[in-house]
Amino acid sequence: MGSRTIVNLTAGKNPALWIYENGKIQYEKIHWRNWIFVTGDQFDMEFLERQMEDAGDIVYEHSVERDVYSRIEGLRIYIPQIREREFIKIIKGIGYGRKFRIYNGLLDPGLKIMAASNLTYFSIENPLDHDPEIPYMKFNVKYNGYRWKHAEINGVEFTNEMDAMKFFMDNFQRFPIIIYYDATSMATFLSRIDMIIGKRIGYRISGGRSFMSYGRVSYSTPSIHINGKISINGNSFMYEEGGIEGIFEISRITGLSPETVCRVTPGTAVSSLENYEAIRSGILIITDKDDHEDPKPLSVFMESDRGGYVFQPLPGFYRNVYEIDFSSMYPSIMHHFNMSPETIGTDKQVKLPGDNPYSTSVLKGFIPSSLDILLKRRLIYKYNKRIRRDFELRDKVLKWLLLTSFGYTGFKNARFGKIEMHEAITSVGRWALETAMRIGESEGFTPIHGIVDSLFIQGNGNIQNLLKRVRKNTSINIVMDGYYKWMVFLPARSGLGALNRYFGLKYDGSYKVRGIGIRRSDSPSLVIRAQQDILRLLEELEPGVNDHSIYTRYIELKDRYVRNIDRFPKSDFSLTLRPSKYYEDYMIKNIQKASMESLMEDGIEIMPGQSMNVIINDSVKKVVNFDDQPVDRKFYTRILLRNFEPFDFLFSKLIVKKQSDLSWWF
Repeated sequence: MGSRTIVNLTAGKNPALWIYENGKIQYEKIHWRNWIFVTGDQFDMEFLERQMEDAGDIVYEHSVERDVYSRIEGLRIYIPQIREREFIKIIKGIGYGRKFRIYNGLLDPGLKIMAASNLTYFSIENPLDHDPEIPYMKFNVKYNGYRWKHAEINGVEFTNEMDAMKFFMDNFQRFPIIIYYDATSMATFLSRIDMIIGKRIGYRISGGRSFMSYGRVSYSTPSIHINGKISINGNSFMYEEGGIEGIFEISRITGLSPETVCRVTPGTAVSSLENYEAIRSGILIITDKDDHEDPKPLSVFMESDRGGYVFQPLPGFYRNVYEIDFSSMYPSIMHHFNMSPETIGTDKQVKLPGDNPYSTSVLKGFIPSSLDILLKRRLIYKYNKRIRRDFELRDKVLKWLLLTSFGYTGFKNARFGKIEMHEAITSVGRWALETAMRIGESEGFTPIHGIVDSLFIQGNGNIQNLLKRVRKNTSINIVMDGYYKWMVFLPARSGLGALNRYFGLKYDGSYKVRGIGIRRSDSPSLVIRAQQDILRLLEELEPGVNDHSIYTRYIELKDRYVRNIDRFPKSDFSLTLRPSKYYEDYMIKNIQKASMESLMEDGIEIMPGQSMNVIINDSVKKVVNFDDQPVDRKFYTRILLRNFEPFDFLFSKLIVKKQSDLSWWF
């Protein structure tokens, strides 16, 4: 690996690469001509040409390009990046929004440059290589408005603002990368350096925004860009999951700059990877996707549009449970069965397995080719992640990309999506899980719970033989994800088994927990502490052990938490709330509005979807965050008791049996 590495790119009128070499950032201009491709019927294209000739300053040429389906005749139009959006709007106006198809427009400018120039961020020759050694500064500063609170720089704590400023300025030039955690406080800190020390550091800040995703209001925190630095948001999902190593890996395979990686979702990263590979392969990318689902008979529609397979559990307590999972099921199906927009159809050569109404082509499609890099790299990192920490972090971020790669196949705006591909993938997935269940039963196991790509089974059969047979019959890798001494599947409010609420103790001593308070991000520390104590107690649960004794200790523990609720520190009662509306849109004063009002008095405005930590003093009168008032005992007692319910259910299954009767170990 050479000492030169591309770490960033400045797009715009004069694009420049950021090259890290010999401990410094150097800038190199890159010569690149931006172009879009336009096609339409002959009469309309001739009219468009005349319009461009009349404009006089537009450079274009006749060209034959290809998309994933076929070769296309049209015009390659060279247009400066800064004028692209305006020019596309004009073309749409000329064609009344429907006469022209436009390709390679409105993509991330940096990605286009990197892909067209065949360049890679943080390049390594082999996936097993170390990342380029680029020093970074972790800087976490906190202000309350303009009132200084504290700072931490690379692990060094600062209680004095002036000391933090001096340390920051003395070390500023040594670090090409700055990892920050609060853009607003960071901007305040930089402005005060200018005010107090007289050193101006250029920066720009983009405000946070509220948005709707999967029916939930979420909030994207503000981000800051510091001139001459790569500014990484330490609160971004990608950084929290994979650290700086994960950011480098996603930049490396998607062509997105590290700052952009921090702002996008895993789904957008997958879309960017596809765009990056398409441009490098000379494949056109549609700008505005407008295709629709193909017409099909009702019987075919009902059969194909069924989603993933779900086998609902019977609520109860089970012992000797195996959890087996298909590894990256949907991406593996897309890759192995050649799923791509151009390969899916009812008149192609290869029939897909199961009752799938679709077939596929023998020629390798674009999507499987694009997934090659994700699947191969993740396989390498997954089997080597115990060797090096960076492999583990790379594996974590690639896992998220693989998880979302399937969802984008059915997204209406996905440039390489197609609903028939989405339906075909889920159909193969249902067949694979059903196949695993049948093989499991033939090997002496009983299915307990199954959902999409994961199956819980009980029994004393040969688990390795089961896995081997499933791999052979489905051509999809499947692994044992856990072997449990016992597992509890909880009921939903309807009384039926909940799909995502269970907990169990593995033979290695670790727990798997889903859907209860200890896993919820909005649970107060009081709940998490109580459930941790309960799980430690349940480690003693074994066949032949006096379960009544454990139950008695559980009741004592429960009583102790409820009776002594006033004795816990106030910090244990902090709740995380996320309002779904603006303050003024709340018509009545509920807990959310009262909490927003309390924070506004401290100069902090909360946006929809933004999290806020509050302590409830009086849930009836809506009094929150008063340090000199006690917490609402009844309110928090209700929360505590609600979070004891999963364990009440467990013991209700145990104590109804006689101590000598071990039949409750199903």
